Amino acid sequence: MPKSIFVYLVALFFLTGSILFITSFFLNSSDNEIENVNSEIIFEAKNISINLGFKDSNLDLKVKSSMVNSLKEEKNLYVYKPEIDLSGKNINLKITSDNGKISYDKNIVQIENNILVSGEANGKAIKGSSDPIYINLDQKNLSSEKLILFIDEYKILLNEIILENEEMVLKGNPIYLLDNEGLETETSMIRLKSNGELFFPNKLKIKDLN
Repeated sequence: MPKSIFVYLVALFFLTGSILFITSFFLNSSDNEIENVNSEIIFEAKNISINLGFKDSNLDLKVKSSMVNSLKEEKNLYVYKPEIDLSGKNINLKITSDNGKISYDKNIVQIENNILVSGEANGKAIKGSSDPIYINLDQKNLSSEKLILFIDEYKILLNEIILENEEMVLKGNPIYLLDNEGLETETSMIRLKSNGELFFPNKLKIKDLN
């Protein structure tokens, strides 16, 4: 089943479930609340877990949220305090933030505000932080205006993570790489190979700090 159709089915579940929420509202308004804002019906569901998948990949993405909202005329699910678990053969990453949005017509997950990254990829411990992140399920990448990762002795400032079958590719324009001795260099790409090796291009540009 194509991933886009799968995500549509998830959305359909929520839209169908809104009818149940409307019914249950009169029985227990403290659990599910319905509001009519500008003639648009909004439903709210608490403590929800949504499973998504990447196109042509064994990677899985699970979104856990303390609350999910959806507008009747929109193709978005709004998540609050989301925990995003990205897992695969050699990948186990967690991304947390204050809020986010799942655009199920575009197969994109967007997360914002106070973003933290932790976990492991290809045997390497990873932690970091980020500006808003866009996760494209079709292109198998994560992109951001500013993404900071700590891997081994390096602090890496980058813009994109590409999740390939056997390795993770880090890209930037450029990538800034700082080691624990204060040396700063620039490159355009770093590969985290399946054996845990960080592979750098043969030539790294030394940044002039003067």
